[in-house]
Order: sequence, then C-alpha cells, then structure tokens
Amino acid sequence: MNRLIATLCLTTALALPLGARADEAADKIAQAQTLVTKTLIKNLQTGFATALEKTVASMPEQKSEAVRKELMAEFERQRGIMVEGLSKEYADKFSLTELKHLNEIYDDKTYQKFQSLNADPNSSVTAISQGSVTKLLNMLAVAAAGEAGSQTGAPPVPTPAPAPTQK
Repeated sequence: MNRLIATLCLTTALALPLGARADEAADKIAQAQTLVTKTLIKNLQTGFATALEKTVASMPEQKSEAVRKELMAEFERQRGIMVEGLSKEYADKFSLTELKHLNEIYDDKTYQKFQSLNADPNSSVTAISQGSVTKLLNMLAVAAAGEAGSQTGAPPVPTPAPAPTQK
C-alpha cells in the first residue's frame, strides 16, 4: 500500500511539470496566433482586398463576383495555413514573455497611430514612400533589361563620342 501511494505521488509530481509545459506551449501558440493575426494577416488582408478590387474593377459584375468569391475562399485557406505555420514558428523562437511583450507593442495606441499613417494610401508618408520605391523599381527594371539585352545577343547600346577638345 505504501508503495502504491509512493508511486502515485511520484507520478503526480512528475506529471505536474509536463502539464505546466503543455499549458505554456498552448499559451505561446495562442499569443503567437494573436500576434500573427493582428500584424501580418491584417496587413496581408488589407493589401489583398485592395488588389482584388483593382483586379475585378473592370470585369462584368457577374464575373467579378465569381472571381471575388473564388479568390477570397483561397485567401481564407492560405490565411489558415499561414496563421498555423507562423504561430508555431514564433512560439518556437520566442518565450511566452517575449510574445506577450510583442502583443503589447502592437496594442499600443501610439504604435497603432504610426501604423495607420503608414497604411493610409492618401497620406503624404505613402506618397513619399511610393515615389522613392517606384524610382528604385524602375532603375532595377532598366538594369535588368540592359543585362537581358546583353545576354541575348542584342547589339550594345552606342555610347556618344567624346566631345572634341578645343585648343
């Protein structure tokens, strides 16, 4: 009888840390899911919705509704995959305390104001960023086109002759 009681006590004592670790793991996943949902998924959803509406804007109404329905269903499937996968990754890489801290940052009103200004397509911040990014992307496209032209055997672009020097 004493042996049975001792075994039960030992089993209980050993099981408590396992239960605590399981609870912490579940808490970490929950915190990570909250973080992923209010950050990455929120931004992705906003961007996708805008792009989707631009895509279907010129379509006839019946077709646009079918496309919208199909693409939103796929978005929701992909959303689930991302939330699950990213949450597990973040839960593996961050402690529960760190995940809670990150969630607090994203809940901060000043941070939210900052993010909303950056996300507003009509803000001057967006205009400044878009102008610079567009210029950089155009430069990359020109550089890539020049490189592609030299690899396909296209004749080189002539360079202007130097101006004659005056004596």
